[in-house]
Amino acid sequence: MAGHNALVKQFKQFNGSPPARTRGRPDDRERSVKLFAEVQKIYRECSPAAAREMCRLVLEAEDERTRAVCAGMVMERAWGKVRDYDPNAEAPKKAPPFDPKLYTTEELREMQRVMQMIAVRQGLIPPEDEAVELAVQESRGE
Repeated sequence: MAGHNALVKQFKQFNGSPPARTRGRPDDRERSVKLFAEVQKIYRECSPAAAREMCRLVLEAEDERTRAVCAGMVMERAWGKVRDYDPNAEAPKKAPPFDPKLYTTEELREMQRVMQMIAVRQGLIPPEDEAVELAVQESRGE
């Protein structure tokens, strides 16, 4: 870990990209990529120790705010970010639209017969015998 701070300082000078006067020069880009990779390697090597320290702070820190912030960070890293509630995600799925072109005439007549049978049983329309009598009465004006 010797030279860790010097390496980080050197990398931060680039601020994510080479200085304007050196942009476009491949050797500077390669150097910044190598620095980034080296810094990332250092951080990854230290991440288990950092995670242990974070967990220790959750349990042992004297300041309540420190415990709360560290606990949130530990939970987020362990289980992922909490998702916002989306009421549309729980909405019932819409049935696909009915397309009569997909059925033969005979199949459509059969569907009509079944739907009428359901409607009669649910009391939405009168039975066929009563429907005929009502239609005759209406045509006579009774």
